[in-house]
Amino acid sequence: MQRRSTRTDDVRLAIQALDRHYLACHQPADDDKASYTVHQAMIDYWILHGSKRSSADAIRARLKLVRRFIGHEIETGVLREPVLPKVLDNDWLTRFREWGTEIDRVTQRRRDRETGEWTVSRRERAKSTVEESIIQLKAALRFNVKRMEALPELKHLTRAAVTPVRNFRLSLDQIAEMLDYTAEGDPKLSPAHPARLMPLRRYLIGAICTLARPDALYDISASPDRWQWHRDASVLDLNPAGRIQTRKHRPAIPVTPLLANWLEATDDRLVCHESVVEKDEDRWLVQRPVADVKKAWRVMARHFKVPVGFGPKLMRHSMATLIAQRGVSQQEIPLALGHTVLPHSTRHYVIFSPEYLSETRQGLEDIASELARKMATPLHAKPTQVGPDGRRRRV
Repeated sequence: MQRRSTRTDDVRLAIQALDRHYLACHQPADDDKASYTVHQAMIDYWILHGSKRSSADAIRARLKLVRRFIGHEIETGVLREPVLPKVLDNDWLTRFREWGTEIDRVTQRRRDRETGEWTVSRRERAKSTVEESIIQLKAALRFNVKRMEALPELKHLTRAAVTPVRNFRLSLDQIAEMLDYTAEGDPKLSPAHPARLMPLRRYLIGAICTLARPDALYDISASPDRWQWHRDASVLDLNPAGRIQTRKHRPAIPVTPLLANWLEATDDRLVCHESVVEKDEDRWLVQRPVADVKKAWRVMARHFKVPVGFGPKLMRHSMATLIAQRGVSQQEIPLALGHTVLPHSTRHYVIFSPEYLSETRQGLEDIASELARKMATPLHAKPTQVGPDGRRRRV
């Protein structure tokens, strides 16, 4: 007999700890394997593995889509409970793809800030989203292979097979116009429009200076607690302290003068909303991080006639194209984008070398200089300073 504590007085957390302990130690018998369901596989995968990953939100969404489809097939009588892994075959995949892309549409609800009314729109789900759910399901089944009789053979389609090639890129002139737009706003929409566009402006600055993916851009912080911005070495680690790297590697990149300028004007997250607080005769800035800039991007994209389907990630692709046109080597570009990873034994030392991604740094600085000449508004952040009370004020 052995005894082990769950190390918590929270009943919900204690149940989760007990589930993890049971799943890690339990050796399933033949009867257990014969009755092991797809739902159990997804739940066990989430408890033991998926919930601990930095991509947990994406994993949850993909598995949720699979669960909804299985529930749909049970309701329509196509499948019967319990749903065992052996029923997952090519015919099931075909039905899932058809349901996910043509039948079950994505519903979006938006609220108008001025009228307060809600509008509902529906669109088809991207084929790549369905394939990613299939890949996630395969991962859950492989993770629990010892708990089932046999692993079903499911063949997913690659992203290249379901996503058409899209070669549209923003030119330097277009990026300059977008930066001017985020600084001046659209007077037809609202006098306060420029203030609402500050998160998008900061996103564009971050994308120009780092080549980072959108999720990494939202994570960039100037806070010392995050251990991202190494001021003395002029290096920014796109992977904050405590975050485990995933397949979409977040590299460390050199900090250009433009990026340093905006980081100096930031308390925490680079991509944030700024508002002015007034009390008596004192005024100071409050910066609040935002979840994303998709809505502001859509409005701007329509304004500049960007083809439908190109989101904020277009900045990453466009900037990679621009630095390639400026002669940055094909050895440095994959490193800067996170497609190539340095050996672990040298990674922590090389990034602090003055020669680390020196071509990329020079290319980004040249682009920033050209943008400053093309723009009608200042490219750098407005001067601010932090007072003894810790509040940031305009200079």
